[in-house]
Amino acid sequence: MSRSHRQCSDKAKPREIKRQRQREAMFKPAGRGGVPFYPDPEPPVWKPLG
Repeated sequence: MSRSHRQCSDKAKPREIKRQRQREAMFKPAGRGGVPFYPDPEPPVWKPLG
């Protein structure tokens, strides 16, 4: 391989950037772009009818 062929080896590849973003999205809680995080709902309080 000639040296002129691989000039952009130091530049991050788009696929690597995408993988890194996916990894970050897995570990950090979802923001406005992802699935919203819902806290556990309160247990229902049963009231006798009548």
